[in-house]
Amino acid sequence: MKTFTQLKINDRKMYLNYGKKAVSFSNIKYIESIAGNYSMIRLLDKGSICSAFTLKHYYSQLDTDHDFILVRKGLLVNLKYAKEVFVEGGIRSLKMSTGEVFKLSRRQGPKVEECLKNAEMT
Repeated sequence: MKTFTQLKINDRKMYLNYGKKAVSFSNIKYIESIAGNYSMIRLLDKGSICSAFTLKHYYSQLDTDHDFILVRKGLLVNLKYAKEVFVEGGIRSLKMSTGEVFKLSRRQGPKVEECLKNAEMT
């Protein structure tokens, strides 16, 4: 019995629920930490999957090599759906192509802007 979520990088899918459910990376909008030890995987089709693994588990496997970036504590975003970074009232925020807006941390804000600029150039 497998006791962790596997990532198969060659077919760009994540297998959840001990290999029973496959989710394509392109179908994941973001992953957020809930209640500390759980993660909620928000999908493009308005669905979500609750996982018993921490965000750190996903972050260690889905860093910028797979188009995911940590924008603040507790939130890992798919860069494919990140639209723009804007500043309002001195607070830097990220607007997603799906309409959602997330506040960025002071330390991660410049990194997110740089990743978006690099993604536009390619």
